[in-house]
Amino acid sequence: MNKQVERLWQRWGDAVRFLLWGLTVALVCFLLYRVIVNNNAPHLVPLSEGARDSLMTVGVPSGMSDTLVRYDAFDVHFNAERGIANCTVYEFVVNELNGTTERSGDFMPDTGVKGCPSLQDYAGSGMDRGHLVPAADLKWSADAMRQSFLLTNVAPMHKALNEGGWAKLEEKVREWAARDSALLVFTGPVVSESDTTLSNGRVTVPSAYYKVIIATCVRPVRAIAFIYPNGHSGGRLRQYAVSVDEVERRTGQDFFPFLTSEEQKSLESPVNLDAWLN
Repeated sequence: MNKQVERLWQRWGDAVRFLLWGLTVALVCFLLYRVIVNNNAPHLVPLSEGARDSLMTVGVPSGMSDTLVRYDAFDVHFNAERGIANCTVYEFVVNELNGTTERSGDFMPDTGVKGCPSLQDYAGSGMDRGHLVPAADLKWSADAMRQSFLLTNVAPMHKALNEGGWAKLEEKVREWAARDSALLVFTGPVVSESDTTLSNGRVTVPSAYYKVIIATCVRPVRAIAFIYPNGHSGGRLRQYAVSVDEVERRTGQDFFPFLTSEEQKSLESPVNLDAWLN
């Protein structure tokens, strides 16, 4: 009888030790998992105002017309000589995706900005008045939505681009904002010497448009850029992906000028679209 009890206690002890061993292994695995997740998941701490302003700074070539206009939700670097922006930039935070403001607003000039075109400048041109900062990204604020229809935030865009590949890229940016918590988005024209103007001769029709995107809350921070011709834009997203360096080469602008040379190289040289699509 005593031997039977002893064997039972031994079995019970083995079972307890096995259970404790299993719990220990599970705990170690869980802790390792949390370390991996925390190192790769978005950091939900927003950028400080100083850090955000630093990253949103865009350098333009000496002699290029450039007036910085700050609206509620975005900045515009407006080129009075071309009648369009050199660049627009805004921070896109995940909670802004939940806005309920319906798309609304009338296109109108910003009369306080020198060189801003008029509605008549676009009349009969056959070109879309393409938003640079999308109205759909500003549903969280009725005022910001209305400001997106100011002609400082608009440029001549072929309908094939505006309703085609460009619209798909804008939707992809929303998906990335939802996943990565916060993005900085730069958008503007790629202008060449052969570009034409609208009939009034005051508004340049760009040959292409670019978008530069940086995910500031992921580790490591990453950036990607795209250049779309101002016309038919069929094909996959990968077809239009380029380095930030390439956008700088084509436009003469300088993104992230306050980062160190090493930081700029790591962000601006690669074309790692897979890191964005995975």
